[in-house]
Amino acid sequence: MDKVKKDGIKGSFLKYLFVCFVVCVIGNWLIYGVFDYLQKWYVSRYIVLPIPDFFSLDDIRLWESIPDDMWLYDVLRCGRYITVSLWSVFCIWFTVKKFYAAEVKKPIDTLLAASDRILHDDLDFEICTECKNEIGRLCVSFENMRKNLYASNYELWKSLEERKRLNSAFSHDLRTPITVLKGYTELVKKFDGRISPEKQADILSKMSIQVERLEHYTEKMSSVHKLEDIIPEEEAVAYEELCGSFDEVGKLVCGDEFFSMSAKEASGAVICNDRELIMQVFENMVSNAERYRKSVVKCIAEIEDDSLRVTVTDDGNGFSEEALRKAWQPFYRDENENEAEHFGLGLYICRLLCRKCGGELYISNAENGGGKVTAEFSVKKSESR
Repeated sequence: MDKVKKDGIKGSFLKYLFVCFVVCVIGNWLIYGVFDYLQKWYVSRYIVLPIPDFFSLDDIRLWESIPDDMWLYDVLRCGRYITVSLWSVFCIWFTVKKFYAAEVKKPIDTLLAASDRILHDDLDFEICTECKNEIGRLCVSFENMRKNLYASNYELWKSLEERKRLNSAFSHDLRTPITVLKGYTELVKKFDGRISPEKQADILSKMSIQVERLEHYTEKMSSVHKLEDIIPEEEAVAYEELCGSFDEVGKLVCGDEFFSMSAKEASGAVICNDRELIMQVFENMVSNAERYRKSVVKCIAEIEDDSLRVTVTDDGNGFSEEALRKAWQPFYRDENENEAEHFGLGLYICRLLCRKCGGELYISNAENGGGKVTAEFSVKKSESR
């Protein structure tokens, strides 16, 4: 910035004037020299005496009689002064033109072009100028303003996209609990009053749990502005109880005959993490597997070191090469998927929630060619007393 102040318009103009003065003086010397040579050559045609360096025609006439009609000599003498004047004017005009083009017009054209693009909501460009004067400083300030506008618009766009994504995720995640409740309702209708009071009480209890989960999840989602703002709420839950919930939800989503659950033994283990988020991830994984399965969906749960791994596989066509790279991205769908039924958010939400719980989501294909999704959660386990 100090350099910009030093090389201001005034300083630049003085530099141009200095160059103009030097060129003008050199040109005038050359003009005088050329015209003096022509005058001497013209006079030498009439006199034989040596001609001094500085002379006039009147002086020569005193030495020797020469014709009075030497009109060309007078033309050369007047032409010298006219040429010097014209050369000086040309130098000044050319200097002002170059100064204006380099120091004024170019940065002003840059500012005009930039303002026109900003007027049309185009901020994806850069204002560059080599000018170091006050107008150059104005270009730098204009570039800073453009950067701030770009950053502000980008943050606004991200906020709107995140809000849309959050709303879509909220709608998406409500489908599985509603499916579970629908499954309990159809079960009651199927037996048409032939269920024992104990079984009815058990079904009502499980439906009540799902309703509470829906209510809690709704409150949590409505209290955040971004998915990244979700904070896991740790609670202690027995490993066997969690696996039982996996089995129950999986059978309700896929059907008893289409879902199988196996859990590697970890007797007495107690997991400390957000049960609701873990169940939300599992429900999304099972829902995706149910959508693509041909006959069966399998789930395997295990605890290793400080991690809980839940793997869900199906016997469908598996993930394509593109899906293996992009399936976890928001709003990703295969070309043959129905946009009205599938938003492309399930695996994205699963991955985000896994990371919130200190884990990760892994996507691959199973040995049988179907899809395989593994959710990993960081847990603190302890032996029950």
